[in-house]
Amino acid sequence: MYSLKRHHACSTQGKLPITDLIESTMKKISSLAYRLTNRIMLWLCMKLQTTRVYNKPMHALFEMSSSCNLDCPLCNTGGLKHEFKHIKRGNMSFTTFQKGMNTLLPQLEHILLYNWGGPFLNKDLVRCITYATSQNVTTQLSTNMNLYTQDLGRGMIESGLTKMVVSCDGLTQKTYEQYRTGGELAKVASAVLDLISQKKQTHSKFPLIEMQFIVFSHNEHEIEAFETYWKNKGVDTVNFIRMSYMSEVGEKVAKANRMVPQHQDFQPDHPYGSIKKCSFPYGQITLNYNGDWYTCCFPAGETDYRIDNILTADFWTVWNGPYYQYSRKLLRTQQIPKGEFQTMCHDCTGIFPQRDGIRNYWSMSLPVLPMADASQARNAGNTEHSS
Repeated sequence: MYSLKRHHACSTQGKLPITDLIESTMKKISSLAYRLTNRIMLWLCMKLQTTRVYNKPMHALFEMSSSCNLDCPLCNTGGLKHEFKHIKRGNMSFTTFQKGMNTLLPQLEHILLYNWGGPFLNKDLVRCITYATSQNVTTQLSTNMNLYTQDLGRGMIESGLTKMVVSCDGLTQKTYEQYRTGGELAKVASAVLDLISQKKQTHSKFPLIEMQFIVFSHNEHEIEAFETYWKNKGVDTVNFIRMSYMSEVGEKVAKANRMVPQHQDFQPDHPYGSIKKCSFPYGQITLNYNGDWYTCCFPAGETDYRIDNILTADFWTVWNGPYYQYSRKLLRTQQIPKGEFQTMCHDCTGIFPQRDGIRNYWSMSLPVLPMADASQARNAGNTEHSS
């Protein structure tokens, strides 16, 4: 659980006038009271697995950009985007971000500023973080760091970003580029070291920097050296995670190219079809770049799974509407409720209604090429979406 404290790199202001100080203090007390009550209601609704809920989400995922500057071979937004041409790409506007935030406040506590895309592609990113910080909402983003600039780093500090996760899966360019296709390790290292330096210069603890390393067969030999190197450089944490197939075609690509590591602690985790409980329908929502509303991070941009749009929907009408009640009841009973909804909960529980028109996300029949051939196909036939 993240602290609700608003983080600043350093304070350049003097003391507030007494009236402003009182107003600011009362606002924080009121916000904490709302959040404490909301946490209690969330806990009760999850414990009882109710179909209707009386809390608002504590967490939200805002897709700042549904595009990416790299072509990672298992990613639906990167190397596999040629298989997902039907998904629209774009960047979230500040207006959409602010509307989404305001709809969820004051109960909202923490947001992720990414889903499947690269947040540094969004020119309003710093402005959005600044607004979230002003509302005492903690923030986290994940980036491949190849688009980093010194000005952007300064913006991350001054806006009050809480945590930055840096995706970096190797200690040498040869290892790194096997998954981060199109990326340059030297850029990543230089960017991280610059951000560390700027934090020291401004005496700022935030953003916390986490180096994230996805373990594959081609890089598992570098685990210990990677951890030692980055801890010595001064990052806050180093995290090694399991690879994910992310789609059925991704699973086929990974197996065809022998990407699965030997290390038993990092075998791919594929829990779909076995989930009995889930917090997403009770305490979190996902917003695509255009405000489209989804129950969770899967499946990004697939309009068949879209619930509504945060810009036009009445929150409580959707949050306790037929779609959410159907999904919560499916999880609680492990049986198909009445209704005809396309929800990712079918895939996660492995329980599907016997009727036409309901997709199984993990049973898409897509052609799979070895990575070298797939790269040629991308270069020959791939068209970038405008953002």
